[in-house]
Amino acid sequence: MIAALICVMSLAALIQFAVSQWRSIWVTIAAQPLSNALEAATGIANEAIGADHFEMLIRTSRQMGPSPQEGNLWLKEVSVYYRALRTCVKLSGTKLPSVSNWANRELKECAKFAAAILDRRLSANFVYSSEGQPS
Repeated sequence: MIAALICVMSLAALIQFAVSQWRSIWVTIAAQPLSNALEAATGIANEAIGADHFEMLIRTSRQMGPSPQEGNLWLKEVSVYYRALRTCVKLSGTKLPSVSNWANRELKECAKFAAAILDRRLSANFVYSSEGQPS
């Protein structure tokens, strides 16, 4: 019985650590400064990026396609997290304002992450197209 309890507690700690590590990776990406190309491409000022822009930013990013060196950028995982947070906001509503406020802050971080990924793809495409031009 004690062995099972230790196993469950260890598994819970491992999951908590993994989620914290995953979140810190994409929040770090979301905190990076964005170029003016993002505003030119989307019409959204960098300071005005909000939770409602997430879907449009992800859709635009997916339409551009990743560059070969990008690899896994956590887009699917953050999209799942975003949908879970949207559900959390709907369920908490006015009954649990602290949960709703937290979820709204997280939704905005998700949108900033999507903007950072789109900005990276715009920059990569710009570099690729400028390298292909004859001098």
